[in-house]
Amino acid sequence: MVIPDWTAAKPPKIEVEQREVEYSSDFLLARPLDRLAANIVDVFVLLVPVYILISAPFKRMMTASFILGAEPDFIAMIACMVCLGVFLVVAYQSLMHYYFSATVGKMLFDLRVKSVFRESRITFFGLVGRSLVWIFEILCLGLPLLSVFSNSKRRSLHDRISDTVVISRAQGSVLSPGHWERGLVRGFFGACILFVLMVSGIEARQLYMKFKSDKGLLSLMDHETSQCEAVSRALEHENGEHSRLDMAMSLYAAGAADRGCLEAELEHEIASHVPVGGITYLAQAFVNSEDTEVSNSYLDQVCEDAPNTIECSMSKVVSRWSEEDWGAVEDLLTSAKKGSGYLEVWAVRHYMKQGHYKEALGFLDTLTSHRELAEFSQIQRVKALFNSYAESEANEALAQALTSLAADEGQDLREWMCAQQLQNGCEALEKLACNGVHPSREIGEIDFERTGEALSKVMALECKGDNSIDYLTFSESVKDEDWQLFFRANLKKQRDDLPAAFKLYSAVMMSPDAPELLRIEALRRASQFADSRDISQLVGMWRGFESRESWIKGGNFLFSKLMQKNERDWAMRVARHLMTAESLAPKSIAALTDMMQAEQLRQPASVSPKKATQNLLKSISDDDGEEK
Repeated sequence: MVIPDWTAAKPPKIEVEQREVEYSSDFLLARPLDRLAANIVDVFVLLVPVYILISAPFKRMMTASFILGAEPDFIAMIACMVCLGVFLVVAYQSLMHYYFSATVGKMLFDLRVKSVFRESRITFFGLVGRSLVWIFEILCLGLPLLSVFSNSKRRSLHDRISDTVVISRAQGSVLSPGHWERGLVRGFFGACILFVLMVSGIEARQLYMKFKSDKGLLSLMDHETSQCEAVSRALEHENGEHSRLDMAMSLYAAGAADRGCLEAELEHEIASHVPVGGITYLAQAFVNSEDTEVSNSYLDQVCEDAPNTIECSMSKVVSRWSEEDWGAVEDLLTSAKKGSGYLEVWAVRHYMKQGHYKEALGFLDTLTSHRELAEFSQIQRVKALFNSYAESEANEALAQALTSLAADEGQDLREWMCAQQLQNGCEALEKLACNGVHPSREIGEIDFERTGEALSKVMALECKGDNSIDYLTFSESVKDEDWQLFFRANLKKQRDDLPAAFKLYSAVMMSPDAPELLRIEALRRASQFADSRDISQLVGMWRGFESRESWIKGGNFLFSKLMQKNERDWAMRVARHLMTAESLAPKSIAALTDMMQAEQLRQPASVSPKKATQNLLKSISDDDGEEK
């Protein structure tokens, strides 16, 4: 047994002084709502107006770089504005907390920021770090700030990093969070984490499936510099800096490519550091067409950087087009240099819209060298020839087009032409356009969203026997309201209820959503039995047609029927409008010539044929207002 030596000196006792790390008990914790209100005052009442004022020069430079397509400058300006915002917040919070222990918002609610250590002062760099972490919490949608409902001292992440606590100097304060507050916040964070894990799992699975296929992996690798596939198919070889963008503009004008294709080629040029040219600004104007101010800025920039070019002429055409200054548009199209492709396509579209089919055919002849626009040229040529009453040439053009067009496009063109040929008689069923039309009594076999198909099949079925068509079943089965009105009108006409039929046909003609072919057919059918009281209303509805093509075709149908009904005055009024627009059909001209010859025979022998014609036209007063 070892006996301890009690005589030896005892080792010194080391006492460790515990440092008080928590704030004194006389500190009152700030309420979360007071802290939120103080932040709202600081940010939206003080900092936002100051930021808007200071950042104004950067905004102007950013807008200018965006319009000019200078992507590096645009990104630099965005970075400067972000840095300015961060600097403003950090400087404001750090300086105010360092000198006054509170911001202006906290002062209004009598809040202060104190260190959790007794008798210590918060360092300036600690406050800078506190402000930076606060900005990070805001960028995380404010979710980390919810820790004020779970921390025992109601300290958020930025308080814990900088060893601070927000206290209240007023009587209104709160205690530590209760169990229900902590449970609610922790449950919310758990739900957020679960949601993030679920989304990440779905995205990871999709990414795995893409990597699993060679095409998917290739698309991921080429995503940043993707090009428009339609342009790649149409372009045989690139022979210039902007050859792909030129091709994209032509395809976009012809409807063979969408706006996304144009935007992809613009991004490809920027990524390839291709010098900015007039075509670049012109393409940007089309890509940003929904923003009128930005689009017009690009159009103005075209002629500033590339005057006396095709691009400048095109920009002027687009500007006049939006103003509906059709005279200026035609002057620009006539004087512009040819060969771009997209300008000729816009010219064709304009002249087809205005009913000037000979001019449209002239521009179509200049597109023969553009193979990528062959489908557009073939379709528009058939329509231009048919609408200019060169039916035999239109049939030849249709036969040639059907050999090269895609099946769907060829079928649409045939049905469009067949429906209009059937308006002149059932003998059209023997013509080329109607060879592929198979009338069906089953309404489910007719696609009423394709007006040409639906109208041609209905009219072909009528040619087989009008009384055998169940218009009532058709009207109840079809979903489109305009087709319902059309079939109900046919039912009333079939039952000899002509006033009701005229009223329903009129509803189709006045409907803003009715397809143009259907409106023309409704006018044609209503004109067949309209009496003298209905003719005035019928002419008024015809003159209200917005589509030039519908107005021309409907007017010639109307003139023909009025001549058959011996409504000479109304027929001459319609003829005057059509003659003014140079849109009178050959058959209508022949009928008008016969009328003028008959009028000449009733004139004295001293009156010349030309004078007799003028007297005939002047003798008919026009009370319908301004001519079309």
